[in-house]
Amino acid sequence: MSLDPNSLPDDVEKLKRIIIFQNIKLTDQKQKEAEYQEEIRLQKLKESEHLDQIERLKIQLFGRKTEKWSQIEKDQGVLFNEIESSLQEDSSEPEEISLFTPVKNHTRKKTGRKPFPEYFPRITMLHDIPEAEKTCSCGHTLSRIGEEKSEKLDIIPAKIQVEVHVRPKYACKKCEGTSDESLPVVRIAPVPNQIAEKSMLLPDS
Repeated sequence: MSLDPNSLPDDVEKLKRIIIFQNIKLTDQKQKEAEYQEEIRLQKLKESEHLDQIERLKIQLFGRKTEKWSQIEKDQGVLFNEIESSLQEDSSEPEEISLFTPVKNHTRKKTGRKPFPEYFPRITMLHDIPEAEKTCSCGHTLSRIGEEKSEKLDIIPAKIQVEVHVRPKYACKKCEGTSDESLPVVRIAPVPNQIAEKSMLLPDS
């Protein structure tokens, strides 16, 4: 802000204080401007990194950049098999252990797919069993004892998000499933429809 010369005091000390104050304001303004420019630079860098990561992910999912969509449409089955083989380190299903069978403690090496990046937005989809199935044959209400989670990649034009599919697991803690051997001990909703077995992509992606 410009100063009116006529409003300036004649006292030298007062003039010095005014000059010092103006210098402090100017320095503060320059610092804020520098911080703002740095924020813009970091934001652009982050956007560039995200674009690179998305591009790498697209190449990992769909193959080389030169691959045409017409080829995918002609041979979807083969393509999705290639996608799964490139994304999945271990195609074997995790060993399921009976709820009421004691297991000796041991250390197991983690296997399977690498998780999607944490910065991908996630939408949780709950797949629950019907309320009528939450009652045991003995009449006792089933208790929720855990859940199974799986993540599928949903690619939207100019947007990527991960749907987290949660399937609660239920069991009767009273009779431990012995009242009706025709029913499973642990009850869980079926896996949602998939384009291929163990696929990580949504059907409409």
